[in-house]
Amino acid sequence: MTTSPLSWLPLPSPTDQAEDEPASESESESESDDQALDPVQLAALHRGRDAGEAAASWVRELAGRQEDERHALALEHAAAAIERASHQEVIPGSDGQLTEELRYSLGADVLLGATHTGTLPDLAPGERMPLVAVCALAAAMPSCVLGDLPHELTLLADELDAATAAGRAATTATGCAG
Repeated sequence: MTTSPLSWLPLPSPTDQAEDEPASESESESESDDQALDPVQLAALHRGRDAGEAAASWVRELAGRQEDERHALALEHAAAAIERASHQEVIPGSDGQLTEELRYSLGADVLLGATHTGTLPDLAPGERMPLVAVCALAAAMPSCVLGDLPHELTLLADELDAATAAGRAATTATGCAG
């Protein structure tokens, strides 16, 4: 799988590299890929990542209050998938598709929790809809690479923030905040 441009470490400057040592092929590709992203695209990628991290943090709070460890694990998987879909999977030049694993982790059945438990996750009134919205918005983020990345990703990130805020407000209003 290709790595997101946001997770690359800075490459050494040409003065750091010995003059007689040619740059490796992967370093040359990384430099050209990084240069291909304009500042507006980079800002949108950072915005998507930040919104995804905030949403994942809220979902982890939901996981932390689950009595059934299987429901907690399902929510932890959803949180990790939110982070990944809003960051590492938003790869300019890719096909914009989620892996089957991510689609499963971000599916609306996150509301049902772990299968075969006979119970639902402990979610307060008002938390379910924002949880579904957060998962759906994160799942849509990788497809932005197929259109107007800066505009679409920023819009989805704004909506992801709004859904996260609604979820946090429901959590706070019901006294479930940790």
